[in-house]
Amino acid sequence: MKYYLDITLLPDAEANLGFLWHKVYQQIHLMLVEHKVSAENSAIGLSFPKYDAKAFSDNTKFPLGDKLRLFAGTEQQLADLNVAQWLVRLADYVHIKAMKAVPDNVSEYAYFMRRHFKSPDKLRSNIDARAIVIAQKNGFAINEVKTRLLASINNLDTQSKLPFINLRSLSTEKDVSPADRRKFLLFIECEKVTKPSQNNGLFNCYGLSRRAHTEQAAVPWFEG
Repeated sequence: MKYYLDITLLPDAEANLGFLWHKVYQQIHLMLVEHKVSAENSAIGLSFPKYDAKAFSDNTKFPLGDKLRLFAGTEQQLADLNVAQWLVRLADYVHIKAMKAVPDNVSEYAYFMRRHFKSPDKLRSNIDARAIVIAQKNGFAINEVKTRLLASINNLDTQSKLPFINLRSLSTEKDVSPADRRKFLLFIECEKVTKPSQNNGLFNCYGLSRRAHTEQAAVPWFEG
């Protein structure tokens, strides 16, 4: 990753950061799908320079901040994306900076990865049926199993406080209107390292690294 481009989100009274992330990231995802280099693979990596997983405890901050950074191996790869055109309908709410070379003194890298979570509320609604099945299969007391399941779900509640973006599925049938497509939360986890893997993995079409160590792809991490 030798070159990058920053997009700053500009919220106002009518469009907060959560709303803008939904709109901007949906378009960026479409752009990456359009420019994918192979099935489900993108050469473009994304970074969230103001990522703060602890921001949920501070209502004055948004966990992903207000900046999205796109990385590519060459200037031409970034230019070919035509980012401004993909975000033309959001022109009043984004500031797209010029492409720059990644600084030479980068000493840290980041893996931004998608994290899947089952809904804690849904798990709680099915807990009685699950407890009965597990208890009968293993010879445990139902109340004991239910207690353990509740503890596990409560722990999941804590884990799922990762920063996320509200999106709509693009894989739904084409005859379904965009407004009726399935909504989901894209949870984003960040792992920082001083030495990235050398496997040269590609990113997925959300611009994120895959989780498998043999397929991970890092992006440079730096201020600015």
